[in-house]
Amino acid sequence: MNAISLPASSVPASVVQTISDEVLLDRLRGGESAAGETLVKRHCQPLLRYLQRLCGDDHLAEEFHQQTWLSVMDHIDRFTASGGGGFKAWLFRIATNKAHDYWRSRGRERNAHDGLRLVTDDISPDASVRLDGSEQEQRLKRAIEKLPHAQREVLLMRYYSNMKFVDIAQTLGCPLNTALGRMHKAMLKLKELMND
Repeated sequence: MNAISLPASSVPASVVQTISDEVLLDRLRGGESAAGETLVKRHCQPLLRYLQRLCGDDHLAEEFHQQTWLSVMDHIDRFTASGGGGFKAWLFRIATNKAHDYWRSRGRERNAHDGLRLVTDDISPDASVRLDGSEQEQRLKRAIEKLPHAQREVLLMRYYSNMKFVDIAQTLGCPLNTALGRMHKAMLKLKELMND
């Protein structure tokens, strides 16, 4: 390597956050392991939360999470920024495909998706609010579980992984209007289910 690379710990966090994923990928391809660590730190938690909600099983989510990062490392040369959607969309698409491949191979897609779980905020209100919140949370979980798979995926990616609709469309391999339409239908259906 011709350039001197600083360890991630010696680079201020504000600078690390301004470095794009694509620059970090180029550095990782060039052998700078700290760039890979930064990518993992940046996307680890949102990806794991998405997988936990997608499959409703922490152990399985952790397995898909590890498989996804291994696949990223195995195929790092295949990623191109010109493909659209950026690294985050590519990462989530790999994770989604890992889950789909597993369910297809086991013939258990319906059962696995029925196990969808949502987690509550870490902040706990007082007991009276918690009771109402818990009941409301259970109603919301049941309503989300009743959504068609395609609508549920878009909802999870948008609200629980903070993905942009352009990235969601790229991740799912569908047009932007399709992703927006699925979200609109999901919200209408949720409203209807919550009012029942």
